[in-house]
Amino acid sequence: MNYPLITWQVNAPQFSTNAGTVGPFTSIYGYGFSGTSTPPADTIAKIVYDALTAAGATSLTVQYTVDNTTGPSLAPAAIYYEYNSASPIVFTFSSLADAAVYGFNSTTVTFPAAPSGAEFGVTPYNVAGLWAPSGVSGDVTRTTKQRAASSSSEMSGLTTDIVNWGQVADIEVRSTLFPVANAFRWYATQQIYATKAGRLIGDPNNILEVMLEAAATGVVFRIYEQDATLAGYTVTRYQIAKMPGISSKSAATDFITADDEPRLWTLAGMFFRGNT
Repeated sequence: MNYPLITWQVNAPQFSTNAGTVGPFTSIYGYGFSGTSTPPADTIAKIVYDALTAAGATSLTVQYTVDNTTGPSLAPAAIYYEYNSASPIVFTFSSLADAAVYGFNSTTVTFPAAPSGAEFGVTPYNVAGLWAPSGVSGDVTRTTKQRAASSSSEMSGLTTDIVNWGQVADIEVRSTLFPVANAFRWYATQQIYATKAGRLIGDPNNILEVMLEAAATGVVFRIYEQDATLAGYTVTRYQIAKMPGISSKSAATDFITADDEPRLWTLAGMFFRGNT
């Protein structure tokens, strides 16, 4: 995957482990930059990290499998984990939908024992609460505007008072070509398009349609930006924003244009409104 990427708040359901019940959690983000072994506190990866730690895992690393290269890195963001453990650690979820939020495709997930060396793996699904165009490159344009309201100070209206309301930022996300399976559920379930997008056909997360459904509920977004030509540069910056135009533009086709229909599409300009 290449930047830009958009992550938003989701509710992370409870599950059980060897150490007891974990969660539930509210307003957890699907992604957060992780340049070390400990993920950011308000992300799904940190929940997994804490659950493994409480269950006895040591030498623990939990990170996102997000790449930033000059080529099309297609998969959005699964979770990579590495650990030592004297005995197996089991996560048990109430439903497949609950498991999918954390990137798993089974209600019972067993982390094998690794008493003498590090065990490691990657969640089969990408985590919930994240969408990325997954193109070769993209950009985020941020335009700051001064919002103001004017009112007449005399009955004649010959003079006016200007009342400043503060600054807002209009944020536009653009991307080059990306596979259709990252935009539509139906195409994501077709193997030929899922393969092109580097995803499993059963993965319910990280589709543009899912993000637009979340936007309609008024969730808060974090928009990460990074020039894909600067491989290895680690980004911790993001813009806080919402999508105010979701009521007038709600379908995925309102935000993208076909370049090689149905295989490849371009994000022509997705607008958010954020803080300065």
